[in-house]
Amino acid sequence: MKLRFKLYLLALFISLFGINGCAKYTDFVPKGQNLLNRADDLDQLMNVNYSGNLFNMNKLSLIVNDMYLLAYNVPNVISSNVLTMDKVLLTYDEAADRAALTPTDARYDGLYKNIAMVANIVLANADQASGDKKLLEQLKAEAYVLRSFMHFLLVNMYAKAYDPATASTDGGIPYVTDINFEKENAKVTVQEVYDKMLADIDAALAAEALPDRPKNSMRFGRGFAYALKAKILMSLRNYSGALEAVNNALAINNTLEDHRYLLSEPVMANRVLSRKGLIAPDNLFYAFSNTFDPSLLTPTYEILKDYYEPGNIIKDYTNVYNYQYGMIYVGLPDIPAWIAISYEGNSAGMTVSDLVLMKAECLIRSNKLSAGMEEIEKIRVRRIAPEVYAPLVVKDATEAMAYLKKVSRIEFLFTWRNFVDVKRWNTEAAYAETINRTIGGKTYVLKPNSPLWILPFPQSATQFNTTLTQNY
Repeated sequence: MKLRFKLYLLALFISLFGINGCAKYTDFVPKGQNLLNRADDLDQLMNVNYSGNLFNMNKLSLIVNDMYLLAYNVPNVISSNVLTMDKVLLTYDEAADRAALTPTDARYDGLYKNIAMVANIVLANADQASGDKKLLEQLKAEAYVLRSFMHFLLVNMYAKAYDPATASTDGGIPYVTDINFEKENAKVTVQEVYDKMLADIDAALAAEALPDRPKNSMRFGRGFAYALKAKILMSLRNYSGALEAVNNALAINNTLEDHRYLLSEPVMANRVLSRKGLIAPDNLFYAFSNTFDPSLLTPTYEILKDYYEPGNIIKDYTNVYNYQYGMIYVGLPDIPAWIAISYEGNSAGMTVSDLVLMKAECLIRSNKLSAGMEEIEKIRVRRIAPEVYAPLVVKDATEAMAYLKKVSRIEFLFTWRNFVDVKRWNTEAAYAETINRTIGGKTYVLKPNSPLWILPFPQSATQFNTTLTQNY
């Protein structure tokens, strides 16, 4: 078993470097000799292309009822006698044995590969490596951020949402901090995972080595580090700390994506939504499944009816949503498909929109309603046509949070953020919500405490790690 695991990790190691064009790292050397002993080598190692199946978060969007399945006939999947994970999630079937339906999981493997084969290798070698010491300190800081972020995604998918009442006993995930492939990394509690994520981020920021603007948005800078710290603190319900982190990030980058430019073209067919993913100025960190994300994805009936506001520029003033293709892709009437190949969305990273909506929530939580709503309006004014737009007026924090949840649901449509945020809100009775999905006249219900909010560990992991008991 252990030998097989080591060979599996070696294969991941070789494939990682093959992807990055670093063939020299696949050469074998005598035991004890260090392959990565120069600053330039470690810098090259950090040049990861954060894309592909490990960042395909469509299953999360399916669970939270943001979208239907891509290129599947939904009625046929539901009516089929074959039990698949797609059918389980579409129908919110809690009785199904999801672990038995999960032999492998590209997300689980891929995120841990980035931890073990990139972040931890940099951290293990940087202090002994030769070369530019300033660069080496920066690389260590970047590696801490990378390790924290990969674990953040993992714990939010494969464990319960952080709940201060139960986090110290809730099963979490392994927090991998070394490159000892013979070691069984035991699953730790949710509390321990969050403590370690926060420690990694604090170590990165304390080094004062991260650039404000990294050389590209697939490298880690201070803005993203502060944004991730805010995300972690939001889960911990430390809203004052999260607000401070958000403000630090906004001091570095406060550029919001703006859709109003589309209205300058008088002909609707000429209003082409575009975004250059890697160089988009609102990026804090850029990651995606496909360069054309979210094209071909389809919103649900409930998203179209309950969450899009009247006058939304993309929905009502462009041809981005195509109803002909929607019928082809999902087999449901009156469901469109997003078709804007030139729009390269940041589906698996973070942008300034994350900062603005986190700031809004922190202010609302501290009963600064007007200030919180001002942040929400920064999003709305850039998404709704001027002739329709009107500022929202609220009477209390409950109403303000309801608007925040509605605006953020569209802002983060087809990304991991809605899944994580709704799952987080579900730990509070005041903000928990039951999700209803109606297809073909039948309604399927997802409760706030449903086990479906926790993804199963894949068999490819549980067969090698005896501590990986399922968290649901």
